[in-house]
Amino acid sequence: MGTLATWQAVDLRDDAVTVRIVGQVSAAALAQELTGSKAMARRVIARGQLTRNGQSLEPNGTLAPAETVELSLGASKRTAIDMARTRQPLDIIYQDRVLCAVDKPRGLLVHGDGSDADTLTARLAASLAAQGVSGTPQAVQRLDVETTGLVLFSLADELQPMLDAQVAGHEMAKRYLAVVRGSLPGEDWLELDGPIARDRHDARRMRVGRTGKPSLTRVRTLARSGGRSLVLAELLSGRRHQIRVHLAHAGHPIVGDALYGGQPAKEGLMLHAFEERLIHPVWRTPLDLRTAWPARFSHMGFDEGATSLHEG
Repeated sequence: MGTLATWQAVDLRDDAVTVRIVGQVSAAALAQELTGSKAMARRVIARGQLTRNGQSLEPNGTLAPAETVELSLGASKRTAIDMARTRQPLDIIYQDRVLCAVDKPRGLLVHGDGSDADTLTARLAASLAAQGVSGTPQAVQRLDVETTGLVLFSLADELQPMLDAQVAGHEMAKRYLAVVRGSLPGEDWLELDGPIARDRHDARRMRVGRTGKPSLTRVRTLARSGGRSLVLAELLSGRRHQIRVHLAHAGHPIVGDALYGGQPAKEGLMLHAFEERLIHPVWRTPLDLRTAWPARFSHMGFDEGATSLHEG
């Protein structure tokens, strides 16, 4: 994401973002830079959400350096909230008015699947409502139901396109921990780049094949113990089951991954979204997020202090 030269954020409140103009710009262009989307820019101007001195701006209005402009937040209607969800555990890693990061437990859906199943989104919506916090959570990324770890949510519809653009442009650097069978060669980063396609014989699975979409995963061994390895994995593309497919194809399936030939484990699928780096959509500064060390990895003999996690 390039550095924007026409505005600088000066305040983020529950109801608005305030920015100072630093380069002459039209209201329409400013709205697009703030939201990251032409369509959203049109909507916020049409709703009167972009104001100067309390007055709604027209698209062709000109803004001069040193003027302040507010983008009001929360125009969307909150959906019905099941407050019983507040009794369910929720480990929030980071939260402000426009985004939230949550450590997802094993066995929990991120989104609803049409049933009455519990979801991470419903738990977060109930938590926000209990706090009296405005905003409707929308997951920016998702994890498989058995994968644990960091899930990022947008809390402001007006700024979600900025986060979506970072995902689409692979500007969010997300790292996963995985315990795999065997030992990968060397200690440096390895690139796994097999194209990934759907498995014609099993709709639940993906596979590496010539007809697949280009895919790239980087992996590095952090520690070895008992015929298994703890690896750090980075996604450089975003295919379904990508880390699981690439590691299995390399001959090192993830422990607990029955779908791709992994060894059974009472701890479940040993894949955890551990950390993520992104650009904050308001402050435009790097935001580094990390979960606590997952206890089930320690149960397998891999403690954070015994790894080379902080080396590169």
